[in-house]
Amino acid sequence: MTIRIFVSAVLTASVFLSSQIQADAYSEYRENPSADTAFAYIHQVASHPRCGNCHGAVENGLHRPTVGDRRKIHPMNISFIHNLVLRAEGDGFVQIPDTAQPVNCRSCHHNSNGASPGMPPGAANDLMPGFVWHMPPVSMLLPADISPAMLCEKWLDPASNSFLAVRGGRDDMKTFEKEFVHHASDDPLVRWSWNPGPGRTPAPGTHADFVAAMKLWIRNGAACPDPS
Repeated sequence: MTIRIFVSAVLTASVFLSSQIQADAYSEYRENPSADTAFAYIHQVASHPRCGNCHGAVENGLHRPTVGDRRKIHPMNISFIHNLVLRAEGDGFVQIPDTAQPVNCRSCHHNSNGASPGMPPGAANDLMPGFVWHMPPVSMLLPADISPAMLCEKWLDPASNSFLAVRGGRDDMKTFEKEFVHHASDDPLVRWSWNPGPGRTPAPGTHADFVAAMKLWIRNGAACPDPS
């Protein structure tokens, strides 16, 4: 019993410390908005479980989604094999049929959150028709320990920042701004991070603050933090 109480206290303290670090980054951005504080806040959002769980983790060679604030591997042996694959078509997105894999993300994740804790989350909107619950590819992993510099370099690399659109990068900042601001503003899965349903900790700050920080960082040159 004593060991159980001690472990519970340690875990609680760890979660509290993590939330305090995130709150500090968000507060600093709010108090002193600059390109540097904006990216620090953006990094806190991107490395939060609400973003990282969908981007997944690699376990035993398989790209898998994770769940919960501690980013545990998704139950039911779910992996990229079950991913719902989309393609851009006109002004929206459509699912690429996969008759060999009848179980995919949409089997459980619908257009809105479940009503009770533990029920599958869901997200969709009219801003990006057809863009429903799915996993990004393994090239877009967001590990919990990803550094600000690593995140920045990943986003500015066109080979790593999308698989559904040309999002530009360091050599095409005009497209990068257009696509990343659109992604931050309209993507239903990004917006979901601040409305994750009962029993889930939302991403730090607000969606509006995140979009504003993204614009501020990019419009000031999208500089990457010092790796050291």
